[in-house]
Amino acid sequence: MWNKIYLVGLALASVAMCVLTYFPYGWLQSKTDPRDVQTNYLFYADISWTFLLISSLILLVAANIVLWKTRRSWAIWTTLLYFAIFIIAHKFWLERTFFDYQKSNNLTESIFTFGALSGVVLIILAAIIVFFNQYLVKRMLDKASPSLQPVESPPEETLIDEKNA
Repeated sequence: MWNKIYLVGLALASVAMCVLTYFPYGWLQSKTDPRDVQTNYLFYADISWTFLLISSLILLVAANIVLWKTRRSWAIWTTLLYFAIFIIAHKFWLERTFFDYQKSNNLTESIFTFGALSGVVLIILAAIIVFFNQYLVKRMLDKASPSLQPVESPPEETLIDEKNA
């Protein structure tokens, strides 16, 4: 059941992120005043960024529940993939498009953007967080249900003593 709940949440979050990623891009295609385009782009990009962070945290919590219930970590790594795909879309594609728009309309004097570098750093940090999250949940799960751990066999001396008695 939790697998289905997670998958529905992932699907809804993915559709919402696709829409929220298209809104800022749509403003970059607008023919209105460049300053209005810049303002509206930043507004929708902030909404999209906030939704990505919140939805990733909610999906990570649901993934932890899936891990706890099924002892399988596929949902945690799927959450990382969801986060990485939309970070790549934002940092490598959308921010670069916005930077090119700013340069073509003389809205910036900068010649370099750190969007791609910050995207790589964010994905690496998210992967580290997901790895340690999985490690901690599995350790807690092992401690919470020791009956699922393999039981050591009793020493042979005890078995021999019981046979002789």
